[in-house]
Amino acid sequence: MTFAPAPAPPLAALVGAGRTVDRLLGSYTWRRSAYALASLPVGLVSLPLALLGRSATAYRLQRGLAVRLLGAPIVEPSRGRLVRSLVHGVLAVPLQLFAALLTGVLWGDFLARGLCYPLAEWGQDVSKAWGGPTMAGAWAAHFAVGLLTLAILLPVVRLLTAGQGRLAVRLLGAGREG
Repeated sequence: MTFAPAPAPPLAALVGAGRTVDRLLGSYTWRRSAYALASLPVGLVSLPLALLGRSATAYRLQRGLAVRLLGAPIVEPSRGRLVRSLVHGVLAVPLQLFAALLTGVLWGDFLARGLCYPLAEWGQDVSKAWGGPTMAGAWAAHFAVGLLTLAILLPVVRLLTAGQGRLAVRLLGAGREG
Protein backbone atom coordinates (compact mmCIF):
# COMPACT_ATOMS: atom_id res chain seq x y z
CA MET A 1 0.00 0.00 0.00
CA THR A 2 1.40 3.38 -0.97
CA PHE A 3 0.48 6.73 0.40
CA ALA A 4 0.40 9.81 -1.75
CA PRO A 5 1.82 12.97 -0.20
CA ALA A 6 -0.70 15.54 0.92
CA PRO A 7 -1.24 18.25 -1.67
CA ALA A 8 0.32 21.61 -0.94
CA PRO A 9 -2.11 24.29 0.20
CA PRO A 10 -3.20 26.60 -2.58
CA LEU A 11 -1.38 29.90 -2.88
CA ALA A 12 -4.59 31.80 -2.03
CA ALA A 13 -4.73 30.05 1.36
CA LEU A 14 -1.15 31.06 2.13
CA VAL A 15 -1.80 34.65 1.07
CA GLY A 16 -4.96 34.71 3.21
CA ALA A 17 -3.00 33.51 6.24
CA GLY A 18 -0.46 36.28 5.68
CA ARG A 19 -3.24 38.85 5.62
CA THR A 20 -4.58 37.51 8.91
CA VAL A 21 -1.19 37.85 10.58
CA ASP A 22 -0.77 41.32 9.08
CA ARG A 23 -4.17 42.38 10.41
CA LEU A 24 -3.25 41.05 13.85
CA LEU A 25 0.25 42.52 14.17
CA GLY A 26 0.85 44.57 11.01
CA SER A 27 0.59 48.25 10.20
CA TYR A 28 -3.21 48.04 10.16
CA THR A 29 -3.22 47.19 13.87
CA TRP A 30 -0.54 49.74 14.74
CA ARG A 31 -2.49 52.53 13.03
CA ARG A 32 -5.72 51.48 14.75
CA SER A 33 -3.98 51.32 18.12
CA ALA A 34 -2.35 54.71 17.52
CA TYR A 35 -5.74 56.18 16.63
CA ALA A 36 -7.33 54.70 19.76
CA LEU A 37 -4.63 56.32 21.90
CA ALA A 38 -4.41 59.67 20.06
CA SER A 39 -8.10 60.31 19.45
CA LEU A 40 -8.88 61.04 23.11
CA PRO A 41 -6.40 63.90 23.54
CA VAL A 42 -7.37 65.30 20.12
CA GLY A 43 -11.04 65.09 21.06
CA LEU A 44 -10.46 66.76 24.42
CA VAL A 45 -8.44 69.57 22.81
CA SER A 46 -10.91 70.02 19.95
CA LEU A 47 -13.91 70.83 22.14
CA PRO A 48 -12.44 73.94 23.78
CA LEU A 49 -10.82 74.97 20.50
CA ALA A 50 -14.19 74.92 18.76
CA LEU A 51 -15.86 76.81 21.61
CA LEU A 52 -13.12 79.47 21.59
CA GLY A 53 -13.59 80.26 17.92
CA ARG A 54 -10.96 77.93 16.48
CA SER A 55 -13.44 75.53 14.90
CA ALA A 56 -11.39 75.21 11.70
CA THR A 57 -8.38 74.07 13.72
CA ALA A 58 -10.49 71.66 15.77
CA TYR A 59 -12.04 70.28 12.59
CA ARG A 60 -8.64 69.84 10.91
CA LEU A 61 -7.28 67.99 13.96
CA GLN A 62 -10.24 65.60 14.15
CA ARG A 63 -10.49 65.01 10.41
CA GLY A 64 -6.73 64.74 9.88
CA LEU A 65 -6.33 62.07 12.54
CA ALA A 66 -9.18 59.96 11.16
CA VAL A 67 -7.98 60.29 7.57
CA ARG A 68 -4.31 59.57 8.32
CA LEU A 69 -4.64 56.70 10.77
CA LEU A 70 -7.98 55.12 9.84
CA GLY A 71 -8.05 55.96 6.15
CA ALA A 72 -11.55 57.38 6.65
CA PRO A 73 -12.94 58.87 3.41
CA ILE A 74 -14.01 62.22 4.90
CA VAL A 75 -14.96 64.80 2.30
CA GLU A 76 -14.38 68.28 3.73
CA PRO A 77 -17.63 70.31 3.91
CA SER A 78 -17.90 73.85 2.64
CA ARG A 79 -19.62 75.05 5.82
CA GLY A 80 -20.68 73.97 9.30
CA ARG A 81 -17.31 73.04 10.78
CA LEU A 82 -18.16 74.46 14.21
CA VAL A 83 -21.31 72.39 14.61
CA ARG A 84 -19.65 69.31 13.13
CA SER A 85 -16.62 69.60 15.45
CA LEU A 86 -18.76 70.13 18.54
CA VAL A 87 -21.21 67.32 17.81
CA HIS A 88 -18.39 64.95 16.90
CA GLY A 89 -16.46 65.91 20.02
CA VAL A 90 -19.41 65.44 22.37
CA LEU A 91 -20.48 62.12 20.85
CA ALA A 92 -17.01 60.71 20.25
CA VAL A 93 -15.25 61.48 23.55
CA PRO A 94 -16.92 58.65 25.55
CA LEU A 95 -16.03 56.12 22.82
CA GLN A 96 -12.53 57.60 22.60
CA LEU A 97 -12.09 57.31 26.36
CA PHE A 98 -13.07 53.64 26.37
CA ALA A 99 -10.89 52.85 23.34
CA ALA A 100 -7.88 54.70 24.78
CA LEU A 101 -8.18 52.97 28.15
CA LEU A 102 -8.56 49.51 26.61
CA THR A 103 -5.70 50.04 24.15
CA GLY A 104 -3.39 51.59 26.72
CA VAL A 105 -3.95 48.83 29.26
CA LEU A 106 -3.67 46.14 26.58
CA TRP A 107 -0.36 47.32 25.11
CA GLY A 108 1.03 48.42 28.49
CA ASP A 109 0.34 45.03 30.03
CA PHE A 110 1.79 43.20 27.04
CA LEU A 111 4.97 45.29 27.18
CA ALA A 112 5.37 45.07 30.96
CA ARG A 113 4.34 41.47 31.53
CA GLY A 114 5.03 39.95 28.12
CA LEU A 115 8.10 41.44 26.53
CA CYS A 116 9.75 42.92 29.62
CA TYR A 117 8.76 40.31 32.20
CA PRO A 118 12.34 39.76 33.42
CA LEU A 119 12.69 43.49 34.05
CA ALA A 120 9.32 43.67 35.81
CA GLU A 121 10.25 40.77 38.09
CA TRP A 122 13.96 41.56 38.48
CA GLY A 123 15.26 40.08 41.73
CA GLN A 124 11.94 38.39 42.55
CA ASP A 125 11.46 34.70 43.22
CA VAL A 126 9.73 33.27 40.12
CA SER A 127 9.67 29.67 41.32
CA LYS A 128 5.92 29.91 41.99
CA ALA A 129 5.10 32.06 38.95
CA TRP A 130 3.37 30.72 35.85
CA GLY A 131 5.97 28.76 33.93
CA GLY A 132 8.41 28.76 36.86
CA PRO A 133 10.68 27.70 38.51
CA THR A 134 13.06 29.30 35.98
CA MET A 135 12.95 32.85 34.69
CA ALA A 136 12.92 31.57 31.08
CA GLY A 137 9.85 29.44 31.73
CA ALA A 138 8.05 32.23 33.55
CA TRP A 139 8.89 34.67 30.76
CA ALA A 140 7.67 32.25 28.10
CA ALA A 141 4.41 31.63 29.97
CA HIS A 142 3.71 35.33 30.50
CA PHE A 143 4.63 36.13 26.90
CA ALA A 144 2.20 33.45 25.67
CA VAL A 145 -0.58 34.85 27.86
CA GLY A 146 0.21 38.33 26.55
CA LEU A 147 -0.04 37.14 22.93
CA LEU A 148 -3.32 35.41 23.68
CA THR A 149 -4.66 38.58 25.26
CA LEU A 150 -3.59 40.58 22.20
CA ALA A 151 -5.26 38.07 19.88
CA ILE A 152 -8.51 38.34 21.86
CA LEU A 153 -8.61 42.09 22.51
CA LEU A 154 -7.09 43.58 19.35
CA PRO A 155 -10.24 42.75 17.36
CA VAL A 156 -12.18 44.69 20.01
CA VAL A 157 -9.85 47.67 19.49
CA ARG A 158 -10.37 47.34 15.73
CA LEU A 159 -14.17 47.30 16.20
CA LEU A 160 -14.02 50.38 18.42
CA THR A 161 -11.86 52.29 15.97
CA ALA A 162 -14.07 51.20 13.07
CA GLY A 163 -17.01 52.70 14.96
CA GLN A 164 -15.01 55.85 15.58
CA GLY A 165 -14.16 56.01 11.87
CA ARG A 166 -17.82 55.65 10.85
CA LEU A 167 -18.78 58.33 13.36
CA ALA A 168 -16.10 60.67 11.99
CA VAL A 169 -17.20 60.09 8.38
CA ARG A 170 -20.82 60.70 9.26
CA LEU A 171 -20.32 63.76 11.47
CA LEU A 172 -17.25 65.42 9.97
CA GLY A 173 -17.86 64.63 6.30
CA ALA A 174 -19.79 66.71 3.81
CA GLY A 175 -22.28 63.98 3.04
CA ARG A 176 -25.00 64.90 0.56
CA GLU A 177 -25.66 68.44 1.73
CA GLY A 178 -22.12 69.58 0.82
